Amino acid sequence: MAHVLVIGGGVAGLATALLAARRGHTAEVFERDTRAPGTALDRDFFDWRRPGVPQAAQPHVLLGAARAVLRAELPDVHAEMLRLGARERHELDWFEVRPPARPGDEDLVLLQARRVVLESALTTALRAEPGAVVRYGEPVTGLTTAGGPRPAVTGLTTPGGGYAGDLVVDAAGRRGGCAALLARAGCRPAAVERHRTGLAYFCRWYRLPEGVDEGPRRPWTVTGGAFAGCAVFPSDNRVFAVTVFAHTGDPTRAALRDPAVFEAAARAFPPGAAWLGLGAAPLSGVLAIAGLDNRWSPLADGRGPVVSGMVPVGDALTHTNPTLGQGTSLALWAADRVARTAHRDPGSPDFAAGYHAWSLRTLKPWFDFQAGADTAVGERLAAGAGAGAGAGAAGAGR
Repeated sequence: MAHVLVIGGGVAGLATALLAARRGHTAEVFERDTRAPGTALDRDFFDWRRPGVPQAAQPHVLLGAARAVLRAELPDVHAEMLRLGARERHELDWFEVRPPARPGDEDLVLLQARRVVLESALTTALRAEPGAVVRYGEPVTGLTTAGGPRPAVTGLTTPGGGYAGDLVVDAAGRRGGCAALLARAGCRPAAVERHRTGLAYFCRWYRLPEGVDEGPRRPWTVTGGAFAGCAVFPSDNRVFAVTVFAHTGDPTRAALRDPAVFEAAARAFPPGAAWLGLGAAPLSGVLAIAGLDNRWSPLADGRGPVVSGMVPVGDALTHTNPTLGQGTSLALWAADRVARTAHRDPGSPDFAAGYHAWSLRTLKPWFDFQAGADTAVGERLAAGAGAGAGAGAAGAGR
């Protein structure tokens, strides 16, 4: 079996290590942050400053695809998430009258939880896994490679020393710095496909009052207007997030950082009005995030893989704008693929080529759909906000 070295201890990295260990491999995770997720959810979620993971405090949802991986491969993680307060909701529950049943409807179940709930459950499982270890506070500073026309990664280095492995997995996200490590190792730059969304998100967290366990099923939790949109994300433990999104070319968007302005804007949309009308207590200020794009970053180009012995998962491979909630599902699919195939000569060029071909077949269509949807939304909001054709083109640029 293989020894897998994982760069990054977020959702993708923890899941890759755990799935690999459950398949009989051994795994080491290298995480630069010195802090591990725990079970004090509110403290870890609201008080933990994570500059390398700015999306950690933003809403997350696990689609049916992610839930299916957890139930099939990591049932203890799924059970721990439910114990910590995650809620399950069938997607057809949003209809007042359900459409006729079709095969596969049983899989259309969302897991509603903050990101920290999944991270906590994965961390708990990894601590009990004899084949895996997480090294917190140990950032990766370099890659060890074997020579040849295509560099082959054979390990990595940290301030604590060098580590040899059969496969290195880049789970460090889009800001993880692995592109620079590969360049120093002599790899040619891989092709990156990038689509700017032109969207800015403003989010605030709330908790439903005591005795109110659920918010309204109707109206829809996502609505859009001519120049902005609103989404509500039900989560764990009576917590929910309200998000207002606007085009980055809208000169008025900064006013949404004011809680009073934010709530007035949110109440102008049916979902915001319905949920905020329940008397929920705010748990945070207004959290803003922008500069989001859809980015496809395989370690390959038209000539094939640029390196062997290393593959990307999660946002390091495909970063998608969160409007459709695809990120965790795509990350778990990739992690599961690595775990299932890591015994097949993982340091070879054939393994790298096979992983790239799989990602093109399995992940790329979801990326392309997200990019197309965001282009349409960005152009509509840009026009509604009076941002003009230039801003609309920037939102759809590559």
